Amino acid sequence: MLCPAKINLGLKVLYKRPDNYHEIESIFLKINWGDEIEFFPNQLGKIQLFSKNELLPAKKNLFEEVSERGDFSKNILFKTFQKVKQFKDDLTGVDVHLTKRIPPGGGLGGGSSNAAYLLKYLAESTPELTTLINKIAPEIGADIPFFLYEGNAHVSGIGEILEKVDLANGFGILAIPPVSINTKESYISLKKPLQTEWGQKSWSLLEKDFSFVLKQGDWSKLQEKFENDFEKYAFSEFPKLASLKQDLYNQGCSFSSMTGTGSCVYGFVEDLEHSKNVLRWMSEKYLDHYFVQFSF
Repeated sequence: MLCPAKINLGLKVLYKRPDNYHEIESIFLKINWGDEIEFFPNQLGKIQLFSKNELLPAKKNLFEEVSERGDFSKNILFKTFQKVKQFKDDLTGVDVHLTKRIPPGGGLGGGSSNAAYLLKYLAESTPELTTLINKIAPEIGADIPFFLYEGNAHVSGIGEILEKVDLANGFGILAIPPVSINTKESYISLKKPLQTEWGQKSWSLLEKDFSFVLKQGDWSKLQEKFENDFEKYAFSEFPKLASLKQDLYNQGCSFSSMTGTGSCVYGFVEDLEHSKNVLRWMSEKYLDHYFVQFSF
């Protein structure tokens, strides 16, 4: 089954919380591209991974280090299974067959998506775990609650507060560069102050006028509102990412942005034909990058 990647429409980091997490606001959008994942029960009482690595050569090692060919105990799938096993010691074992395409350090939520689909599988096979997985998901990874959620969402808190967002259907091009960005370093670069007063006014991404824009799919108007706080740091460290964004605009994309903490950049296009043209042009200019057509 498809284990989808996500992209961010805007990403605002409001402040650092007393518990060292950061309050964020964003709109998370699932796309029709990602990893392929399957689950099969085993009688060993443990999790086993059988993976195929289809990442760019420059990013393959990042996954290999935590795959079954490296130290699997550092993989989020292993950590997720062990977390659930703390609450149900006789948990049935699972074999995970994974085709890895979502790059680490790309801002696409690949590990969180994998973990969420494992939690869904465990809950389906052991119904009494349904309530538990929603409780422990944020403890495993801040993006996991979104991947457990059906549809797209306005996301706040540390990623666990979700509100449904209605979006028009659309098409896009995703640029996957041969670089990765460290999430921790990205947050440090923001130098957000510690906020002890809870309930600070949010970024208000869902103001009435922009909710209408999202429903209508008038993506060019997103430029007026949606910004990613991490772009300044990422573009200074990797200037080619800024070039990717500008070239997507130059090729007629109605909206372009880096997703998450980076390094992947996307652009919205008019239709499939436009998508093909942009894909062709970008692929010819950026020979060491990988480009994906997507829809949502």
